[in-house]
Amino acid sequence: MSAPVRTPRVPQAARRPLVLLLLLAALGCAACAPGHSPSPQLASQETTQAENALQELQRLAGNSDPQSLLSATRALRTLGRNEEAIVLANRLILRQPRNAQAFVERARAFSALGYAERALEDLEAALVIAPADPAALMAQGDQYFLLELPDRAESSYTKAIAAAPGDPLGWVNRGVAKDEQGRHAEAIADFTRALELDPRQANALANRGVSRSQEGDIAGMCADYAAACALGLCRRLEDARLMDYCR
Repeated sequence: MSAPVRTPRVPQAARRPLVLLLLLAALGCAACAPGHSPSPQLASQETTQAENALQELQRLAGNSDPQSLLSATRALRTLGRNEEAIVLANRLILRQPRNAQAFVERARAFSALGYAERALEDLEAALVIAPADPAALMAQGDQYFLLELPDRAESSYTKAIAAAPGDPLGWVNRGVAKDEQGRHAEAIADFTRALELDPRQANALANRGVSRSQEGDIAGMCADYAAACALGLCRRLEDARLMDYCR
């Protein structure tokens, strides 16, 4: 398994088109748990949405209000323009030094550029401001996972689950962290809980298949890989077939 990841808005409060709010909601990446990358379809969709939202933000005048800056920072991150995202996050933090989400977005941009320690500093700052913020806790878990510290990642994800138990991504990510520590049965339980919350969580299926394979349940592994592939995430099934499984 490898590692983790999660767009614009408007200037004046009176000019907040619903379409941008929908774009922002759609960009809450549900395929970004550690150990996976989004399916090609989802990645392409997110990029298109981010580009559209960023263009809309740039089209509107006076886009310097805090929510617009935060939204633009997210969009730039989604497009891989992390240096620009950091510049916007800096502007927002100067204006609102207690905006936890600004620190989270800057941390994710630093992480994408390889500055792991700097990212953790920003996440710690975000959690001082908002100790139970699910986004900050999830991002902290992702960063620990990238640093190959699955036990710390698990702790952060557990806190994120306590703060937002209905978010399936927290359960998926914690499952991956447990699996990395060899606790496959516990990981399976977390993936199963994620699927109870959202049966279309392809990453939960794919990763549960990995854990089931570690438990010797090849039939269960193949069933999960096939179900994940039906949802557009086929890499695990393709790899298994290359190794002459899941025929």
